[in-house]
Parts: sequence; C-alpha cells; structure tokens
Amino acid sequence: MTDNNSTTIAIIGAGMGGVYLLAFLGLAGYTVRLHDIDDAKLANVREAGGVKVEGRGFSPAAMVSTDLKASVNGAAVIIVVTGGNYQESVARGLAPLLRDGQIILLIQGNTGGALLARRTLDALGSKAKVDIAEMDNFPHSCWRRGPAHIEPIVTKRNLQIATFPGNRIDAVFSVLGPMFPTAVAMPSIAHTSFTNANAMLHVANCVGNAGKIDEGGNYRFYADGVTPLVARLCEAINAERVAAAALKVRDLADWFEITYGVRGKTLSETAQKLTTNTDGPYQATGTPKDFDHKYIAEDVPAGLIPMSEIGKAAGVPTPAIDALIQIVKSMSGSPHARSDGPERKGCGRHPECAGARLRVRSRGTGPVPPTPSFTAHLHSA
Repeated sequence: MTDNNSTTIAIIGAGMGGVYLLAFLGLAGYTVRLHDIDDAKLANVREAGGVKVEGRGFSPAAMVSTDLKASVNGAAVIIVVTGGNYQESVARGLAPLLRDGQIILLIQGNTGGALLARRTLDALGSKAKVDIAEMDNFPHSCWRRGPAHIEPIVTKRNLQIATFPGNRIDAVFSVLGPMFPTAVAMPSIAHTSFTNANAMLHVANCVGNAGKIDEGGNYRFYADGVTPLVARLCEAINAERVAAAALKVRDLADWFEITYGVRGKTLSETAQKLTTNTDGPYQATGTPKDFDHKYIAEDVPAGLIPMSEIGKAAGVPTPAIDALIQIVKSMSGSPHARSDGPERKGCGRHPECAGARLRVRSRGTGPVPPTPSFTAHLHSA
C-alpha cells in the first residue's frame, strides 16, 4: 500500500461511482471520506467500515457522513460524483465551506461541468482560491457484489483530466495524477467536455430501444441495444459532436480503443465485445426500466443540450442531436430531460466556445480568484 495518508479525499455522492472511488482510493492508501445527503446510501458502508474489494482487500472509510462541512473540512481533494444534474447544487453547498488550495474534481464533468461549478461559486461570492477540474468518464467498471462489496472488472485507460482555467493543469495534475495512474492531463476542458461518451451512447440507445424499455428493459444495453441502426444514430450525433468541438477530440471508435483496447469492425461489434469479453466493462451495465433513468434525465440536459448550444454559437449545425433532444422531450416524463438544461445555458455564447470552444486564456499561474462576474472572468486574457 502506498503511503498517501497525508492526502485526504472527500467523495460527494455514494452511488456506484462514489463507492468504487472509495474502494480504489482507499486501497491506494489515501484517507477517504464518503458523503451523501441520503443516509440510506451510506448505512451499509458505515456499518462495514468501508468497502471489500474482491481479490484485493478491504478499503477503509475514514468518515461516512451526511454532514458536508465535516466531510470536506481539511480535504485536499473534493471529488463530486453525483451526476451532472446535481453539480450546481453541490457547488452551492460547497461555496461557504471551501478553503484556499482545495481541488474540486468532477467525475464526470459531463459537458461544461467545470464552467458550471466556477460560475456557481462566483455567483455566490465564494472567496476561496480553489482549483476546479473534471474527468471525462468514470475510471472503473466493477460488479457490485453487495452494498459494501465490489469486484473490479477493468480500470479505464487514458481518461482525460482538465482544469478550468487550463493553465492550472500542471499543478493540479501533480496531485490528481497519482490518484488516477491511467489518466492523462489535457490542456483545456474542451477535451473533457466534448468527449462525453455517455451522451453519445446512452440517449441514442434508449430512443432506439424505447419499445423494449417500455416493456421493462429486458435486454443487454450494449450487446443487444447497439443494433446497426442504433449504431448509425450514435455515429451521426458523434460526427456532430466532433465538428462542434473544432479541435481534435476522440470519436467513439477511437475512444473505445484507447480506453478499453477494443475496436471492432463496426460499432455494433465493438459493443458486443465490450459486453461479452471476460474483461468487458459493459457486462455489468444495467438497462433502464423507464425513460426517467439517468441515461436520459442526465445525458440530455448535461450532454446533448450544451453540445447543441455550442454548435449554434459556432455556426455548426447539429440536426441529429437536435432531433434526438426533441424526441426525448416528447417521450420522457423526467423534468430534467424535458427541460432546456438551464444550469448550463450560456456556455455556447462565451467567447471561449469559438474555435476550441471551451479553451480558457487567463493571466497568472495561481488559482484564479473569484470575480464579480463569471463572464468577466471568462473574458480575462
């Protein structure tokens, strides 16, 4: 075990992603705290004292609490793993609690998550000089064998970490890199925000298999759901995403190969392999039972909608993405999916969204202090 006890990590969100992070970071020797507003999600981990990791040992939890202040007090890194729809509310809760030098890491950042967090902290007048970073996907795929028991399947490779502003990446990655040894540093959140593979894969799959979901979702989400026709829809919105980014971002085929080492002749074949291979990360992926699932309720407002808006601001048409958004709004009962993603509205109108859409140019080498206006902060050069 590495001696990382000098670094305390607070994980906000005790869903699968949060439990997996507790497991792996605890085994790496970090002091890890787990927080959630729902104590029911914490009870089993608290009772067990941590998480059992099949074949690797036991990962202790230093604190398991609904008390946000206690959870983040003195933590060097605060990892937000609540899903994109709750990133703004978490930032609101953190605003009065933050202290100089802390790092906030969004896993995942979805599209524009770091921008949203910075805007929220500025709007609330947070004075703490903190760094904000985001990762483009969850780092681990696992079986959940019990409430406090997991079995690892694969650790994803070459996941991207970027900071807002981008000139903080070297300092921040010196802290985050050892926590996530397979991750890579990127120059701006354009790369992480526009990768967002979940938005490319989840929504098209759900719409293409809406009839199956309506009947209870009795199918393998990737192996059965990514049919040749669904794959064509995924590829259509993927092409629009890459065009809107206006910088080199990974397309889906590249992302699968770089992240998992799998590349089939077609997207459908790749989805099959990722489900049926012995180390296939999607063998443990559940299938939505209704259209209120996060694959719709999160990946539309925190993924497709901001991508569409950025495309409009840049003069890049996104007809397939726009059509998919409208279909979901017509079909879904989720208020998140039916909304226009107001939390992320405006990201496409920032000057930084032209060219490398979310690239930030700012003065100085230290953490950027809060400014009276989020727009003014973005305009600094």
